[in-house]
Amino acid sequence: MSDLTARLGERRNTSPYDSASWLLALVVLAVVIPANDKIAANEVFFSAHGVSKIAWVLMLTVVLVALWLLLAGVLTVLKKRLQSASYDVAASAIMFVVVWFLAGNALTQTVFSGAPALGPIISLVVAAGVMLLARRFTMGSPLFVFASIAAVAPLALSAFAGSAAEAAPPLAFAPDPQRPSIMWIVSDELQYPLVFDKAGAIRPEFPNLKSLQANSTTYTHAYSTANYTDYAIPSMLAGISDVEAEGPERMQEVRANIGIVPSLASEYSVVMESPMFRFECDANECASLGSARDTNVVSQLLGFAADAAAIAGRTALAHPFSAAFPSFDGKWRDFWAGGDEFGDNAEGNSVSKAIAGLRSAEQAAPGAPIFGFWHTIRTHAPWNVDREGKVIYPSRLPIVDDAHMVGSNKAGNYSTPELQSIERRLYANSAIDFDRQLGQLIAELKATGRYDNTIIVFTSDHGATISVTADRRVGDTLEQRSAEVAHVPLMVKDPNQVEPATVVAPRSTGQIARTVLITAGATAPPELAMSPDLSKDLPRGPVFATVGGGVMTPWVYEGVVEPDPWLPEDLTPPTPDHPFAIGIDQALLAKPVPAGWQQVDLATVDALKGESTQQLVVVERQPGACDPGVTTGLVSSGGVVTGSVLWQSASSNAPDRGWAVVPKAESYEFWCRSA
Repeated sequence: MSDLTARLGERRNTSPYDSASWLLALVVLAVVIPANDKIAANEVFFSAHGVSKIAWVLMLTVVLVALWLLLAGVLTVLKKRLQSASYDVAASAIMFVVVWFLAGNALTQTVFSGAPALGPIISLVVAAGVMLLARRFTMGSPLFVFASIAAVAPLALSAFAGSAAEAAPPLAFAPDPQRPSIMWIVSDELQYPLVFDKAGAIRPEFPNLKSLQANSTTYTHAYSTANYTDYAIPSMLAGISDVEAEGPERMQEVRANIGIVPSLASEYSVVMESPMFRFECDANECASLGSARDTNVVSQLLGFAADAAAIAGRTALAHPFSAAFPSFDGKWRDFWAGGDEFGDNAEGNSVSKAIAGLRSAEQAAPGAPIFGFWHTIRTHAPWNVDREGKVIYPSRLPIVDDAHMVGSNKAGNYSTPELQSIERRLYANSAIDFDRQLGQLIAELKATGRYDNTIIVFTSDHGATISVTADRRVGDTLEQRSAEVAHVPLMVKDPNQVEPATVVAPRSTGQIARTVLITAGATAPPELAMSPDLSKDLPRGPVFATVGGGVMTPWVYEGVVEPDPWLPEDLTPPTPDHPFAIGIDQALLAKPVPAGWQQVDLATVDALKGESTQQLVVVERQPGACDPGVTTGLVSSGGVVTGSVLWQSASSNAPDRGWAVVPKAESYEFWCRSA
């Protein structure tokens, strides 16, 4: 050991505090700063967590100081416990390993991105050089100070740069004492064919949408821009119809803001209710709503810190280390949660918050025009409510360890048509509950006298499908992707419109923003390169992009045949008291189990209780007891049939797993055909 230290030369930096500063300064330079560069300008990321930039600057400062104290404490203990030569070796080794790891990641992602194997090799030289510097020079503390300033500066500068409304590109508004209000409604993940029939009419299951259609313009061929919310809604608000053509860097900027909303705030009271997108401004009439408001400050900060750590890991670390951190696809919060875009517990019944925001804005600025944005995730998977909007089972994903949703495998795919049917019925229930909430919102607009002089936009960010092999936001075939994922509802009620109209020409949700501005009497500046309004054709037609790992793959609308996937019994089950009795003779319901069926010997029964009178039950049967070719069985309670159990196919990931949604009971018996 003495020979090694002799070759390295005398250690002149004997301060464990300065060595700790060296280490932490390098962590800040290699990890914190790259992550903060992405975080600082991202208004959506902050608003989605309900955390201000100032709060994050303070929290980041506390975290950095705490890490310094921890490192300094460890090195101080080592210095006291070890001889000087041993401490020198230990401190040098720690410095070498940390620098080698950080430099290797940085070089692999930048200089040697084309030859990643060279990154860890070259970083050995970098680590050796930094280690020698840290042994000889007591400059860790000033380096740490400067690195920390560089880390927090972008956040501090953007925090003090003014409100989002002040920083937004200004709009030129024509004088109008009767400027119309705006109500923009986005029903997340709602596909077109669920709501509209082949003739373009609202299905009878949705009476409030049907009433709105009676004095709105219906666009029967409207298409989303992307298959993830955090691309689709920002592009919609920014007036972009082709996200792939914008490129990854531009779309990162678009995803980090909320488009025309801050610019409208100069003339409008702004109300935004969304689990992801909120608007903060200094004026009293700006209502800031969203799920983050339902949690306390500590929970908000902890959630923000966890998601910031995920960004740091994905940004600063190279593969395979970055793979230990969650993907950001489709999210701006809850990266570590098991669910999709919104985590496991986002609020689906949010219309009361939207209405409260409208009332708050009216009270703050009576008579002023209101821009309302209600983004509801009631129609986003997991679909888990009954026709009255009551929760059938807790909205946690995965439902079981290797099943992404009800009836599916881990990838979210379905092995039988009957299992697809159970998901379609849950999906339809969610859409029907959204329609109920929409009725409440429209009733509020009418009660306040704002309905007539309001432009109401109803659409979706993108659709979803019940797929066999692909993700529900991609589809198994081009036809399915077109009909159920890319094709979205779009209706616009212009101010004082009383007659219905229909536009069959293809349109994009990226054309809504320009339409809204025209209605508001606003002219966008040239730097807002927006798509034309809905009265005009797009040069290329609508472009839908599937997003994966930050890569956007475009699909251009070319009149693909769009089949209707909805069966009448899935839209309106034939037996209302037993809406999930699928694949069996409805005449068996409420009667004793007939001959020819044998009771299933079960391994497990998991009844997931909710608020509804219906209940999800997931069972595992003992292998070999039933005919594997018959995937539909019976469920009974109290001696009578109450529904069906749907077994996964023999080729699925769990061929002995069954799914049933049946009326609640104290106990259940399951029946199948003999093997």
